[in-house]
Amino acid sequence: MESSLSPSTPSINGVTAAGVTTSELVIQSGGTMTGLSQVYLESKAVTETKALVAELCHHFCTLGWVSGAGGSLAIKAHDDTAPKPEQLIVTTSSGLQKERMLAEDMYVLSSDGFILSTPALKPHPYKTLSCTESASIFIKVFEMCNAGAVIHSHGMEACIVTMINPFSKEFRITHMEMIKGIQGHGYRDELVVPIIENTDHIGVLMESLAEAINAYPKTTAVLVRNHGVFIWGDSWNSAKTQAECYHYLFDAAIKLHQLGLDWSTPSHGPVRNASGFCGCSGNFSRPLKAGGLSSDYMIEPSQRCVLLDIEGTTTPISFVTDVLFPYSLENVGKHLAATYDSKETQNDINLLRSQIENDLEQGIIGAVPIPPEYVGKELVIASLVANVETMIRADRKILALKQLQGHIWRTGFQNNRLTGFVFYDVAEALERWHNLGIKVYVYSSCSKETQQLLFANSSYGDLRKYLCGYFDTTVGNKKEVHSYLEILRTVGVDRPADMLIVTDVLQEALAARAAGLEAVISIRPGNRSLPENHGFRTIESLLEI
Repeated sequence: MESSLSPSTPSINGVTAAGVTTSELVIQSGGTMTGLSQVYLESKAVTETKALVAELCHHFCTLGWVSGAGGSLAIKAHDDTAPKPEQLIVTTSSGLQKERMLAEDMYVLSSDGFILSTPALKPHPYKTLSCTESASIFIKVFEMCNAGAVIHSHGMEACIVTMINPFSKEFRITHMEMIKGIQGHGYRDELVVPIIENTDHIGVLMESLAEAINAYPKTTAVLVRNHGVFIWGDSWNSAKTQAECYHYLFDAAIKLHQLGLDWSTPSHGPVRNASGFCGCSGNFSRPLKAGGLSSDYMIEPSQRCVLLDIEGTTTPISFVTDVLFPYSLENVGKHLAATYDSKETQNDINLLRSQIENDLEQGIIGAVPIPPEYVGKELVIASLVANVETMIRADRKILALKQLQGHIWRTGFQNNRLTGFVFYDVAEALERWHNLGIKVYVYSSCSKETQQLLFANSSYGDLRKYLCGYFDTTVGNKKEVHSYLEILRTVGVDRPADMLIVTDVLQEALAARAAGLEAVISIRPGNRSLPENHGFRTIESLLEI
């Protein structure tokens, strides 16, 4: 039997996690629960979740994640009658070996952390059970991330990977197949997991974890140095799958490090020091030639980071204006008609509707209203095409347009009707930087998907293996300072001057410089002319870097 709540148990915001009012769960003065409350705590949802937590504890113990009575997990008891934020939480006891844990050994908590049900006392040699110390952290993760389950692992790989660089605030890895198992990530994406410092005080640890979640809104894990990791997902299945992938990636990073290989670069090649030989650390400097400028200008990439523009830097502006834009103009109607009912295209249409409504409010020339769906998709498509054509001709840098164009271009690349044109020096420069351990990122007004399509289908073959990440205008306008600050934060460069940007647009160079980046301006055929005394170094080839 499980012990009941005390009469002094506080109200749970007037409503329990399953939509039952607090008055219906009130404990009588004799210490026994009302029939409804006892029935609810022994409901199928709660009972099955208790059994599931016990089963997962046994499994995680075999993986070494919860050995020595350490580690814990918490799962929301799924109930279709209550929204996820209000569902009850089943979590583990502290001080009990996880491989021996039973369903009856679980605690049941309200959505805001009040204990609703406790395990019965166990005979010698068991100690008195208590709720896991991680409960407050679980509650915080449920609250901030709308998670359905949280796993706290003490797996050795999660501990050791934080020790390799004791001053690092992040774990980063890219180009590993198991990254695809992490929510919102693909094989070529860079996975970033924040690392916080361990502490004896759970309250301090919870604050640090909350700060990490706020700073890394896309993360589904936080590493705790010399301790372990917290991993969460929308459901227990999602959390478990991601936990398996995270541990695999941590273990892979450790083994690559033991082999002297850099897990954070696309090729996972040898870690290089200043002399170009394999090693575990080291900075280097390379001269940057800039026409008549002295050759003593140095990039000092303790960072090893270069941020590249596309138009006018890696690719002629004319390729965009004379090839990509006309292709999207010619095919927008066909694309919308062929894919109209797909989830992707409906999302594109919703973005366009929102943008066009805003354009109409602001009196943007060329914007025309989009009729409601019931008039038929032909009329909807015709009005969308009219708006898109106006946007393309105005070369507007807006998400709704760029996302749709990216999907149209994707079809063109897949059908071999488009080939990504890059200047002759780009492939050689990317390979050279890659061999030197320089990390290269792309920042363009075209969507991240389009960027990857261009480099995957370039006139020099697939160049994505040399690129560590992609940024588009979802990070911010390219002429605004905060966009570059956000890129620095995302990439994990603490000293802004450790990143070099190459762009053909003076205003972008000015914004990047204001954010603290080093900047050079690309001079290519067809680029806009620069004013005199602009104050930036210029290059005519990436091989000058």
